[in-house]
Amino acid sequence: MTSAAQLRANKQIPRLAALLAVTLLLSACDYAGSTLRMMITDYRQFEPEALQGVIEEQSSVRFELADVPQHIRPLDALIANYADLALVENNVAFKPGIRAILPVFESVLHLAVRDTYSSNNPARTLENADFYVANRSSAGETFVELVMQREGFKPGQYRVTSVFEEGETDFILYFGPINPANTSWLRPGFTMMSLDDQLNSRRKFYQEGIGYNAPGMNPTVIPALTYELPGNEESILTVAVDTLLVTRKQVSEATIYELTRTFLEQKQRLTAIAPHLFAGINESFDPLDLNFPLHRGARSYLERDDPSFLERYAETINMLVYVSFLMISAFLAFARWREHKKKDRVDVFYQRLFEIRDDMGDTGAEQKLALLDNIEREAFESLISEKLSANESFRIFTDLLARTREEIRNSRD
Repeated sequence: MTSAAQLRANKQIPRLAALLAVTLLLSACDYAGSTLRMMITDYRQFEPEALQGVIEEQSSVRFELADVPQHIRPLDALIANYADLALVENNVAFKPGIRAILPVFESVLHLAVRDTYSSNNPARTLENADFYVANRSSAGETFVELVMQREGFKPGQYRVTSVFEEGETDFILYFGPINPANTSWLRPGFTMMSLDDQLNSRRKFYQEGIGYNAPGMNPTVIPALTYELPGNEESILTVAVDTLLVTRKQVSEATIYELTRTFLEQKQRLTAIAPHLFAGINESFDPLDLNFPLHRGARSYLERDDPSFLERYAETINMLVYVSFLMISAFLAFARWREHKKKDRVDVFYQRLFEIRDDMGDTGAEQKLALLDNIEREAFESLISEKLSANESFRIFTDLLARTREEIRNSRD
């Protein structure tokens, strides 16, 4: 290498070292000090500050409340990059770029009707009804669409809004955990209602068939007197759907791994904060039941104790190694046998050469040379047909053949 080339190489070394240092620093920052923006819906079922305190105390993840416009649904907030975390019902259709972390709790439909509600058309009691879906819930909107479609209404014949309007709202739909301590979603002048009301001609559908028409939704019951609210004097038939903690695909694997670990390891502390939300958290769920694939960070944590590929297939691998060893041994034995057989054949040619060279009878020199030519031709034909190997033994044969031929010629002269 010339001195100029060496000088250029020496200049590049500090640059490469700096690039490597920056790469390592960025990789470390991807984990340490990660801040996640979490979308909190209108009717808070827990104190975000308490959750924030547990997560930040037990991990390097930091929380802050996401600033999301009021009309944006939780899933759309993630897609539009308003937030990094949100709670989404498991009946929502898959959207690219969204990944699940954990099922958190079961959201139950709380349905209430305005006490003064009446319809101008007794045969079509829901015509021009005004539905308020709390928390911008996709499950609530899906439920309204399903009910109105089965009742024969088109979108323009009813209204769905994410804002409660005094004097205009006829029905309140709130999907959330059963929590008698928090009923802020219910407004004065409204009464909880059951889907199996005797006046509801389709009550059997909600008891048995809704899961087939709205995958993810299942019938459930709010026991009587769970709430000290009008309408809950008796058991209330309703529907429920699992609620997932979801995130954006772009959030780093290390951050979501740490968040998943903290949620599961600190379940007792989180349950003390909000038992109606976090008591059901566990890692014994089937990812195939979720409408979103697991985030790679959550999957890494949940599969941390799973056996590795080598551990899972150790017996099979051992068997393959054993069979391979037997096959290799058999092949080597066959090769050795074949070489030995070829060695035996070349020994025959040695013997024939010795017989010609040591022949003290009446055989003349010309006849002996002719015999040597025949032996040489026969040997090379055997070599071509791979009955002999071109190895050291064959080289010895050719040397012996040449020496014998020379001796016979000398004796003739």
